[in-house]
Amino acid sequence: MTRFTNRLAGLLATTALATVALMPTPAANAESTAVNDGADATASLSDIHRVTANHAVSRLGVIVTFDDLRRHNTGGSSGATIYLDTKPARTGPEFALFTGLEDGTDYQLMRMRNWRPFGEPKACDHTVGLNYTADTARFSVARSCIGLPAKVRVGVRMVDHHDGSHVITDWMTGPRRYTSWLARG
Repeated sequence: MTRFTNRLAGLLATTALATVALMPTPAANAESTAVNDGADATASLSDIHRVTANHAVSRLGVIVTFDDLRRHNTGGSSGATIYLDTKPARTGPEFALFTGLEDGTDYQLMRMRNWRPFGEPKACDHTVGLNYTADTARFSVARSCIGLPAKVRVGVRMVDHHDGSHVITDWMTGPRRYTSWLARG
């Protein structure tokens, strides 16, 4: 009985491997990039360190890593704006996500024109999650919510109001700069 079980197991394993080998390799399902941003807003705990963007078939995901994201900031509030440029021929972003960085803050996805929000907040599939252990803000939006763009690039800005007389602003790699263009997967 042991010999039969081993032969049967071997036959099943060989069949499974052959089946997997004959399956077509799935196409890449996302184009991603990561941008490192040096310590350039060192007076703020919310200094941007890294931005990762993933433009998949159905969703765009953005992860922003900060220096020391805090659930409750003893000073003033801080927030982030994630800009989405979806039309290469047009100047500026077409959408932006505005979010606070402390526990309990809200967020809104807005249309943009000339670097300013306009219209009502978008009521479509998008989420924001803040992870204070990993010092990250995660943003995910359905591509249908932002017009099913063939390409997208991302820019990020943080504003810290810790001291009302000295507001700290940190842009990912510089004012109004973006990641490279990412084609959808």
